Amino acid sequence: MLTNIIKIILLSITLLSFSCTEKEKDTIKIAVIEPMSGPVASIGLDLIEGLEFHAKRINEAGGVLGGKLIEIIAYDNAMMAEKTIQQLRKVIDEDIRYVSQGVGSNHALNIIKTLGKHNERNPGKEILFLNHSAVTTSFTNELCNFYHFRFDANVDMKVAALISQMNKDPNIKKVYLLNQNYAYGQSFQAAAQRLLKERAPQIEVVGDELIVPFGKILDFNPYVAKITTSGADTVLTGNWGPDAARLIRATANSGLKVNFYTIYAGIPAAMNSMGVKISTFNPIIQVTESHQNDASQPDWLKEIEADYTAYSNKSPYADRQRFMMDMFAAAIEKAGSADPTAVGFALEGMTTRGPHGEAYMRAEDHQMHFDMVISHISTDVEKTFVYNGEDYGMAYITDGWVDKKNITLPTTCKMKRPNRS
Repeated sequence: MLTNIIKIILLSITLLSFSCTEKEKDTIKIAVIEPMSGPVASIGLDLIEGLEFHAKRINEAGGVLGGKLIEIIAYDNAMMAEKTIQQLRKVIDEDIRYVSQGVGSNHALNIIKTLGKHNERNPGKEILFLNHSAVTTSFTNELCNFYHFRFDANVDMKVAALISQMNKDPNIKKVYLLNQNYAYGQSFQAAAQRLLKERAPQIEVVGDELIVPFGKILDFNPYVAKITTSGADTVLTGNWGPDAARLIRATANSGLKVNFYTIYAGIPAAMNSMGVKISTFNPIIQVTESHQNDASQPDWLKEIEADYTAYSNKSPYADRQRFMMDMFAAAIEKAGSADPTAVGFALEGMTTRGPHGEAYMRAEDHQMHFDMVISHISTDVEKTFVYNGEDYGMAYITDGWVDKKNITLPTTCKMKRPNRS
């Protein structure tokens, strides 16, 4: 009797193990390494939720390769570089073949370097990096790698778009550059210095500083005093998170009137932190791939965004996650395989529908290209931004579009490609 019970238990374990193995075979996993705790946790959690939504959308449409599902598995790096490496090692040990990340270029750099070594040493077990938001330009220039694809515009492209818009405003005469002192902020600074000379030589740079990043500066009043003394009418900054919100709040509290041309000062977490009064005291101009109040937004995108709001109780913000996941699924279908090398070759040169015309992945350096919209925060909008059910009472208004041909820049990438199997 006891022997039969043991046999039944062992058989049950075997069947359960087989069932789990079969389920794993039907799942294509993407490990997402982002801050889920710490000072910028809300940004990481929002991005993970967006990727989960788009994976769900693809899965409900039938998945890929005849029914395989895409699964998002989240790993918390707490915005610490050493934790990113620890989590990446877990991903490697768990044999997950795709990694996605975007919050913090220093973390992306660690992933690029670590995966570069791993992929060289482990042929046949390569891991592909789907970079949704880490924008330091060198990643698709001198640091380019076949197993890295960036689905956001890089810093140089975004700064080019902002300066093209600044050049249209004859009232902008003096600009102050203020950026975070790490790879991304340094990349923004270098791009701004170069592109102001090239695209708006009439604008004078009256200040140029790098600050200690990631919320370590609590008092921005000394920086506001320097901006005031400089006579700047515009601040061009790549600051994000607390470093953006505190700068803008300190400026408004001082009464100083300036324009803010930014990449990330208009993200939902920043708007929530600042509130309506601070967010609209000075013009906060941002560059993104789309926003929900743009008059040219296509109906198909409106439908997807409405579904996202129903799913998350949030207004849509970043469309790049959509086209990253759509292109990932399309590349798997094109390759007829979930092998990262085959998917990488399929992604090269791929096009997809963008919010404002066609978007494409440049094969030369694995840099995504698409039209970008310049907008500013306002209370005079058709749809206000909603976040976790809270109505912010403000959102974005379009100032203009920048065609992708005007932000398509040369690359120094000399990519070594694997052999096609």
